[in-house]
Amino acid sequence: MNDMTTSQFRLRGLLLSLTLGASLLSATASAGNLLDRVIAVVNDEIILDTEVLQATEMEARQALANVDRDSAEGQRRYDELRRRVLDSQIEKLLVAQYAREQKIYVNEEEMRSAIKDVVKNNNLTDESQLREALKGQGLTWDAYSSMLRQQLLQLKVVNTAVRSRVTVGDDEVRAYYAQTVRQVAGDQLQVRIQQIIIPVGKGVPPQIVADKRSKAAKVVEGARNGQDFLTLCSKFCEDGAKGDGDTGLVSRSELPVELREVVTTMDANDIRGPIKSERGFYIIRLMEKKDAEVRPFEEVKETLRRQLYEQQVEKAVTSWLKELRRKAHVDVRQ
Repeated sequence: MNDMTTSQFRLRGLLLSLTLGASLLSATASAGNLLDRVIAVVNDEIILDTEVLQATEMEARQALANVDRDSAEGQRRYDELRRRVLDSQIEKLLVAQYAREQKIYVNEEEMRSAIKDVVKNNNLTDESQLREALKGQGLTWDAYSSMLRQQLLQLKVVNTAVRSRVTVGDDEVRAYYAQTVRQVAGDQLQVRIQQIIIPVGKGVPPQIVADKRSKAAKVVEGARNGQDFLTLCSKFCEDGAKGDGDTGLVSRSELPVELREVVTTMDANDIRGPIKSERGFYIIRLMEKKDAEVRPFEEVKETLRRQLYEQQVEKAVTSWLKELRRKAHVDVRQ
């Protein structure tokens, strides 16, 4: 399976797709030697307030770029971001501690391979260009290398502790295929209907609503008893609709939301109603229905297996991190 892609791990720049921008964002969080206070204790290690502050400021440059930080809402969102950053710092430290316990390390060959990936993914020619790019943003090679090694270590830990234990069976893939087919078929379904709308204004008395419903029910009854739908449409449409009420062939998603599920269960010439909507009561006749083209299971099963695998890894990583934190001594000092 490919390297972890889950957002739930909440470790920025974690993947081997490492772009220079994402990497720089993380690296600068370690700078600074101000007098400080301990904001969290994780087992026998500490997290300093300035570490969290610097990382939060880096995150805020993007996440809160268009927010007035001096406003009450801006302060609320900044405080929320700071809490997320602190949680991320705690998780990183727990993962690093786990790696030491399990004797998981990053060797020099893995570092060289990762640096080549960074060079390639940022369209640079070689390592010297990467060094110049880092220098231009005020970062030392040692600081960047340390950050990169930490990211690779986190990947190895997740691969060892979580990914290797997740498996996806054929029955799960088939069930996922069936679920996906239902969704795709519903989204891509095309229908052509005739519709009659008995409008109901907002805030009208209940008695008027009842009268309109009764009128719509009579239309349905007449249509099901063989009366011409075109004639009924011309007679009863009250909202300015012209012609025969024919929508033409449209995708299901273009219909009013109240009609979307209804049309999926209809066959040609079926008549349904009254269907209540914001506009009033619909009476519809299905004229044509074109189902979505769905690729056979054998063609897509491995793609679906990978998708399902990543979903399960995401859940497993989240659970593993929660368990890791539950077993640890974590003292947050806000």
